[in-house]
Amino acid sequence: MNRLNAFIKTVVIVSLVILAAACSDPDVKKTAHYEKGMKYVKAEELKPAILEFRNAVQIDPKFADARYQLGLAYLKTGEPKNAFKELLRSADLDPKNLDAQLKTAEMLFLGKDKEESRKRVEKILAADPNYIEALSLLANIELSETNLEKAQTAIDNAISLKPDQDRLYLTKAKVLSAMSEHQKTEEALQKALELAPDKMSNHRALISFYMARQEQDKAETRLLEMEAAFQDSAQPLLDLANFYARNNNTGKAEEYLKKAIEIQPEDAGLNLLLGNFYKKQRKYDQAETSFKEALGKSDRPSDVRAILADFYFEQNKFDLADKEVQAVLEQDDKHGKASLVQAKLLIHDGKNTQALPILDNLVREYPKWGEVHYQKALALMKTGEMELSQKSVDEALKYSPADAKARTLLAHHFFLKRDFEAAGQQAILGLRLKQNNFRAAVILGKSLLQTKEFEKSYELFEKMEEITPENIEILYNKGLALLALERRAEAEGLFEKILDKQPEYSPALVVLIGTDIRKQDVPGAIQRIRNQLVKSPENPAYLLMLGRLLSDRNQDEEALALFRQAQEIVPEESRTYLVLARQLTKMNKAEEAINEYRTLIAQNPNSVSALMGMGSLLEQKGDEIGARDAYKKILEINPTFAPAANNLAWRMAEGEDADLGEALRLAMVAKEALPDDPNIADTLGWIHFKRGAYSLALPQFMQAVTARPEVPTLRYHLALTLNETGEMEQAKEELKKSLELEGDFPEREHALKLLQD
Repeated sequence: MNRLNAFIKTVVIVSLVILAAACSDPDVKKTAHYEKGMKYVKAEELKPAILEFRNAVQIDPKFADARYQLGLAYLKTGEPKNAFKELLRSADLDPKNLDAQLKTAEMLFLGKDKEESRKRVEKILAADPNYIEALSLLANIELSETNLEKAQTAIDNAISLKPDQDRLYLTKAKVLSAMSEHQKTEEALQKALELAPDKMSNHRALISFYMARQEQDKAETRLLEMEAAFQDSAQPLLDLANFYARNNNTGKAEEYLKKAIEIQPEDAGLNLLLGNFYKKQRKYDQAETSFKEALGKSDRPSDVRAILADFYFEQNKFDLADKEVQAVLEQDDKHGKASLVQAKLLIHDGKNTQALPILDNLVREYPKWGEVHYQKALALMKTGEMELSQKSVDEALKYSPADAKARTLLAHHFFLKRDFEAAGQQAILGLRLKQNNFRAAVILGKSLLQTKEFEKSYELFEKMEEITPENIEILYNKGLALLALERRAEAEGLFEKILDKQPEYSPALVVLIGTDIRKQDVPGAIQRIRNQLVKSPENPAYLLMLGRLLSDRNQDEEALALFRQAQEIVPEESRTYLVLARQLTKMNKAEEAINEYRTLIAQNPNSVSALMGMGSLLEQKGDEIGARDAYKKILEINPTFAPAANNLAWRMAEGEDADLGEALRLAMVAKEALPDDPNIADTLGWIHFKRGAYSLALPQFMQAVTARPEVPTLRYHLALTLNETGEMEQAKEELKKSLELEGDFPEREHALKLLQD
């Protein structure tokens, strides 16, 4: 008994040793993972299969079969990058695995690495000249490089080996089509369909051929045959709907879309298609119903709700759009479509600076989403960032070249840059993309007007008037074209017609006033504005126009009253404060003018015009600190604003605390911005003079005097410099001329004394 127990114990120990050795053997372990993975593949359980194959290659990185199966599994799970990596390794590790070589070559071809794809195909064919799939791929490679005869040879070789393979005839059809062999192309497609009538792709290939050839009857016949052959599928019905929509048979298109929904009633995507169809047909109530039905079916309701929000935005139902957006963002605050509609709502409300951070985030998340770039361009344009706006619209068109809105915005940018030829070209593209593109048509007409193609511009606006006869903008531009054609009576009649229809439309009145003034009939212009104010008494633009004309005629009190009236109507409008302040300055009411500027600055701290006006008045009053602060604030807002830089430079060069170094820097900033301005030249010259750099001061003063010879101060400064450089006779001449000139000349006594000395 003891001997038996000892024997059993020995057997157990030996078994455990053998088992332990097996478990520690890498070859055994990798094979176990591989076989387990293959069982999962047969059971179509791909995720656990991938884990097993990965375990196998982790043990042995050169396990070619495991990498091959891992690549196939990745293909089936929709992970092409991982699939390519594994299949490539497998093909390199085992060159005899022709399927791995083929799949690698196919993926290289799809990735547009045709040269490497061709090398692998050639290796396959060297090993097996009758490898059908390699011959077919070679035909596609040759076709992509327009080696049509070689492509035909390759596919014909494949067909001779497997004449019953329908897919080979599809490839042959592509080659024949490239060779413009249309009859033979049709025959090849028919052969593919004959061999495999149960494949919908063969039906659709032949239908696409007929549609490309504009053989609508044949296409329709085949579409109906496909519908009959695949009665349980919605796809043939969708193809029929698309066919009829393209041929403007909207009734049939709607019918087949509805049939598709009947076959697949749970497919929310079909309701979205129907909603978009109704939207294009301008059947907005039906579109809304379809979108809501999609919302009730979808397993991704946030996506549908965001589409519905965008639909409401396009219908100007902004409250409903905002409601849907908020509902989505409460669930997912990073939802792309909902965030885009949120930004569009902010832009519509004039909150462009709030929209931009949202759009910046979207650009980072979705860098190739054209509409995001377009909306960013729109927001930037409305904040005055024109260069950045154009860059964004360029990006929009890079990713969405058929976006009519982006194309039109680019046309607008070119128009503002006065590149009217480019503006017209982009506007034409915008019209081709969307025939009823009103804004593009207006830009085109205005561009034609600017390039002196007056007749074409007139004809375009006349055609647009036929389509939208009551549109004021069209009538206005037509009137401008008539003026350019010197049909003045017709133009004036049209502008008067505009003002009868829309009394507050100020551009038409501006043109008529301009006509009066050119006729030197200023009283007539004034009376015309007064008449229009009877029809539109609360129009601030008219009040400001009348005020300016009266101010020019020194009717200052009435002008002032009109400016105040305009300000009361639109207290948020900056220009009312500016014109009022300038009028008060003209009337020597400097303190009141300063108060107007200060009120505007309180509303808009970055108003350069208000700060500049206030700085100038404070300077005149002798408030050096206040003036300097105003100019410094301007330069914080715009560091290259020449008038502020020039005035501050002058102030910095004067007084006990003069800082000639900073004054010189500021004067150089102003000079770079406005190199031909005589006042800036005088400032820079004066700073050089005070620094003792007379040779640098001299050309600046000479430039100033050449531009403004009637200003005595400029001649006086030139005389001082000539005196310092030893040019005594020339200095005397300039002093004499300065004293002979009339006007404000605070240095007159100094000039007279210098001349006597």
